[in-house]
Amino acid sequence: MDEVLEFVLAVKAAHREINRRFGEALKPLGVTVVQAEAILVLADHEPLTLGELGARLVAEAGNPSRLVDRLHAAGLVRRRPSPDDRRHVELTLTPQGREMAVRVQQARRPLLDWGRGLLDDSEFVAATTALRRVLDQP
Repeated sequence: MDEVLEFVLAVKAAHREINRRFGEALKPLGVTVVQAEAILVLADHEPLTLGELGARLVAEAGNPSRLVDRLHAAGLVRRRPSPDDRRHVELTLTPQGREMAVRVQQARRPLLDWGRGLLDDSEFVAATTALRRVLDQP
């Protein structure tokens, strides 16, 4: 098999397996992998506009408005007009959303431990460097 094709297929399969494992860990919390990622991004960078959140999300392509609608309906995200620009809405976590962020971090701990058992630090650095080179291409 062509080595580039083999690399592409391995990345896709690894992504699927990681999402499967993370999704299983999140089931008791009632959130999806994409919702968990949005919660963690907001926990680290709030307040964010919808566009800023979308730019930071890895798992969600396009406009994340439906994702935010679901998080808002679940009481995890608060929307408010931006004090700097009324055309924008700022997103922040509610107290329930902040608690969910802590629970998501706890739920992903076994996934991170599993990953640490697969590769050593130098292998992670090499793999990450290679993937970033792919992502940095126009």
